[in-house]
Amino acid sequence: MPIPTPLDVASRALQPAAGLGPAFRARYQQGIRSSLMIPQTRLVALTLASLATDTGEIPADAQPGLAGLAAATGLRPGQVAVNLRALETRGWLSPLHGERYDAAVFRLTLPLYVRSRQLN
Repeated sequence: MPIPTPLDVASRALQPAAGLGPAFRARYQQGIRSSLMIPQTRLVALTLASLATDTGEIPADAQPGLAGLAAATGLRPGQVAVNLRALETRGWLSPLHGERYDAAVFRLTLPLYVRSRQLN
């Protein structure tokens, strides 16, 4: 068995986990609040969490899009896009389809390292 490289370990830690049951949204919010992300990124994440069901799914009629998130957070659309990219890169958000955030459908996810820390 080969010895894992730091890149292997990091990629496994960032694998998103979804569908953890009805307590998912509470775990997501707890993870976001205890993260070291900048306040704007936390604001975008918690705004998305407020639109999600307890399982982390955001219903089709509640999908905010880029303009909706900008209006809800008071940030400019460009700032929202940067923060969405940060959440996606760190494993906190999964766009289900769409390259552009104004047309993307979002689902909340938990990075593997957050999920394992909270379940233990």
